[in-house]
Amino acid sequence: KALDIPAPKISRSLKNLRETFGDELFIRKKYGLFPNEFVTHLYPIAKQTIECSDKFQKVRAANASQVKTHVEIAAPGLIAYAFPKALMQAIKDEQKPMQINITPWSLHTTQDIINGDVSLGICCNKSTADVAAFGDKLQTTTLQHMDKVYLIASRNHPIFKREITLESIAEYPYVNTDLGNPSTRLSPYQEFCIKHGIKLNTEITITSISSLFEYLGESQTISLLPYRVVYEMVSDIPELHTCQLSQLEAERLYAHTEAPTIFLVQKNQPNKVNEDLLWLSGQIKKIVDNII
Repeated sequence: KALDIPAPKISRSLKNLRETFGDELFIRKKYGLFPNEFVTHLYPIAKQTIECSDKFQKVRAANASQVKTHVEIAAPGLIAYAFPKALMQAIKDEQKPMQINITPWSLHTTQDIINGDVSLGICCNKSTADVAAFGDKLQTTTLQHMDKVYLIASRNHPIFKREITLESIAEYPYVNTDLGNPSTRLSPYQEFCIKHGIKLNTEITITSISSLFEYLGESQTISLLPYRVVYEMVSDIPELHTCQLSQLEAERLYAHTEAPTIFLVQKNQPNKVNEDLLWLSGQIKKIVDNII
């Protein structure tokens, strides 16, 4: 009566407890049920458990009241590694009451943003037309054009002992890197090879930076990336080496196709301004500038 719990529910709970402990727990007498000897030992432990659970709930509630904003951010696997540490440091420095979670960009991310399940998306696309296809449900902001090209391979790869051109690269097995483009279109280098009748052996497509480094270090494959930050990362990996392709080769690569562009994507809400997301967008722009 005190807890306003119906009798059938109490009966089900008692049944579950009896099965769990393998004991009848209570003795039935004229005026109701009375605890047996086993329950007199069990009760203090159960009471402590409930009190402990209440304390957990209070701590969780207190933390939830401090953290006013939870932000889900989707980013391509090849650059997602760069965001958590930098964003958390910025949040700490500014004492922002928010939590962030970074998830990989996928084919479903745009719909997740429209549904409100993802707050911000960092999208790598080859053209503005791809982004326009999102429609008026999404707001997109151009962050960076990626018109530089960096080659990465094992340190002793023979490509580093000869002239590096778009043609000579195709003489070796190639690892394609998925920029997180939601479409299934070819990468700029794959398009270049097809257009110029160059036979390219694309061995695998990799979306994770750690998997890419591991694969390149253990094979004679080559990969091309548009991110300057690979210089800094590869400098700590003795098995790998990287170099920037000449401006001439980069211009040849993008002569007939748009260079990949990084966009910030969020739900289009014209009459609603979220100051936290506005601030976070500025921090993401700084990180992207550093990556490129």
